[in-house]
Amino acid sequence: MIRASRLGWLGLLCALSACGERVDGMTVTLGLEHRATAQGVQAAGGERSFTRADGQVLTLTRGYVTLGSVELKPCEEALGWRLLKVLSPIGTAHAHSVGSPLRLGTPHVSGLDRPDGSVLALGTVRPPPGRYCRARLTFEPADADAEGLPGADSGVDMLEHTLWLEGTRVPAGGGEPQPFRLVTSNIATVDVVLDGLTLSEDEPAAERTFALAWDTWLATVDLESPGAAASALDTVARSVAMSSVAP
Repeated sequence: MIRASRLGWLGLLCALSACGERVDGMTVTLGLEHRATAQGVQAAGGERSFTRADGQVLTLTRGYVTLGSVELKPCEEALGWRLLKVLSPIGTAHAHSVGSPLRLGTPHVSGLDRPDGSVLALGTVRPPPGRYCRARLTFEPADADAEGLPGADSGVDMLEHTLWLEGTRVPAGGGEPQPFRLVTSNIATVDVVLDGLTLSEDEPAAERTFALAWDTWLATVDLESPGAAASALDTVARSVAMSSVAP
């Protein structure tokens, strides 16, 4: 009786897994945009201006950030589905390496010279079928192979840098604009919740775009502190959200 039950369970799993049939062709196309989340901000050309809660008026004249990688994270699964994946070749390749089907490892430098809402194409990953609940974005220094490095005549050297922000601030009481520059090679990682990302034979392709809220990057950063650049990078990572714009 026990043997029959086991055979029945294995038969069910075999049926669900199509007895070892592999499903190929799953794709997730990824993009990145930047935008403002508050009212009263101004975006003209490559400049972005906003007023902080403390009354300071900040203008970003140049801004670049390097997104090093994006990795999809599968949802936690019940025991039955984990057993199914043991018996089926579908979704067994979950290596977390440069060549992982879950990871997009080409670095991209995103600049504020791109208009708000304009999506930077990051590329396509080819994960196995399944449900994916989170994406892990890692901001890290750009290497020579990074996409979108500023030109030599730009005055910005993003090689080996993660974040580069230049601009001015006007004190809350008014006065002359005071210049600032924040540059760091730190690394920052953030997990973003994916809404309903499921890949299957019926739905083999999906698109997702991440948005960076530039008006929050310096909202609370003490620009005069020694760790201002590192704090700004952490805020950049925390500003990531999902966008409804297609990549």
